[in-house]
Amino acid sequence: MNKKALGKGVKEERKKLRLTQAELAQGICSQALLSHIEAGDYMSAADIFIGIYQKLGISELQANLKNYFPMSQIEKLSQKSEELCRQHQYAELRDFLLLDSTIDAISEEGLQAYYYYLGVSQAQLGQLNEAQENLRLALVDQKKLTIISRLSWMSLGVISAVNHQEKQVEEYIEAAFQDLEKTSYDENLNVLYYLRAVIYKKLEKNKLALMTLEKGIQFISEHNSHYMLANFYYLAALLVENDKSRAYFSKSQLFTELYKEKVFDKI
Repeated sequence: MNKKALGKGVKEERKKLRLTQAELAQGICSQALLSHIEAGDYMSAADIFIGIYQKLGISELQANLKNYFPMSQIEKLSQKSEELCRQHQYAELRDFLLLDSTIDAISEEGLQAYYYYLGVSQAQLGQLNEAQENLRLALVDQKKLTIISRLSWMSLGVISAVNHQEKQVEEYIEAAFQDLEKTSYDENLNVLYYLRAVIYKKLEKNKLALMTLEKGIQFISEHNSHYMLANFYYLAALLVENDKSRAYFSKSQLFTELYKEKVFDKI
């Protein structure tokens, strides 16, 4: 959902409730900021939107589909692959990618995305050797460090963590985060911090995992995004105990409800 659509929706709901901008903004943000949001001029931080939605009584939002990685001139093929991946339907994704009709439709420019999606699906299904092979193919002849390159490095890092290969893990993390601060922001970059935290959890370095999640949440907020926050808070809840854990679970559930983000609970 883009800024204009979000702003229009907020304005319409506010008017239905006969609230002034000042009344809706009270305790959440300034009236001026709300005015910019309604005009579609500003995409605010997720916590501000949550406050606005709760005050308006909005419990359900349209899922916010991110840009999928094109791997074919056939747009629907790329979109289906991305949707299956985001919905964690990895068996269906793998089988779809191995269809002759899918393979025949892959463009040369789309090979990297193809091998990445195939590698991720195989890794999630426990086919680690096949996954490593395809993720490495996604990195072949790549002169430029793309988002898919970074995600492929991190996915290889997760597999290495499962195999307790700590030296390789650090090399993969370093490759994935190289010059990240100089890279144009894309919401798929949020995943890098999540995967890094998963790696540390698998290596039983929970303190490092939690620190990584906190940095990732800050990274997401700085870019006025909400993508992956439900998963960040869910993973954080697994790393702490008692009240802190319950607080993180509560935040994860809230973001899941608001943005319909599917939480990966098999970590």
